[in-house]
Amino acid sequence: MRVPIRHSLLWVLAVFQCHSQDEVGSSRANLSTLAAEEARRGVFVFYTESFIDNDSQRASYRGSVYGAIQKFELDGCELKIETVIVDKFSGIVGRAPTGQLQDTYGYSASFLLTPEIAGAAAVLEARPAQIGRNTHSVCVENATCGFPWLRLQTRRPVIHEISRVNDAQSFDGQVDHFVIPVSSLAAGRQLIDELRAISDSRCR
Repeated sequence: MRVPIRHSLLWVLAVFQCHSQDEVGSSRANLSTLAAEEARRGVFVFYTESFIDNDSQRASYRGSVYGAIQKFELDGCELKIETVIVDKFSGIVGRAPTGQLQDTYGYSASFLLTPEIAGAAAVLEARPAQIGRNTHSVCVENATCGFPWLRLQTRRPVIHEISRVNDAQSFDGQVDHFVIPVSSLAAGRQLIDELRAISDSRCR
């Protein structure tokens, strides 16, 4: 039996759309799995530092900085991300011990994912801001004191970022980039691959 050309084309289109939806569904599932794994792993750097503080006293600290994804979700094409950086440290200022101290930094970002944003995403290694370059920091098993990061960059400030320090809001505004701590450069690349697959298929 001969099938009309129009019906054949419609059948091919339906099959293509079905495969496309399956691929997007798979990428979304992969993205959720990767994000959950990153939330469990996180990344650490352990440091010591010694410097003269603003009160002209010698300050010496030993501590760790931990970073992790807490949320990495797609709602349609809106990407919502939450990350945390925890700096735990103790030391001596002058002759007085500080006891155990902790600062917690929370960052959230939301924006519409596009192929351009996903295409510009990159991984890099850099020290977290909590480890200053003027404090003579030395890190165990990591000479650079760096974290692996996934960096999202946009041409215009379309990323809505909210930042908190110890539960007090420190920033709420639009930015043109956002960095996400990841457990390894390879993990960051995997997240980028899934974002690109989703944006190329559904977020044009």
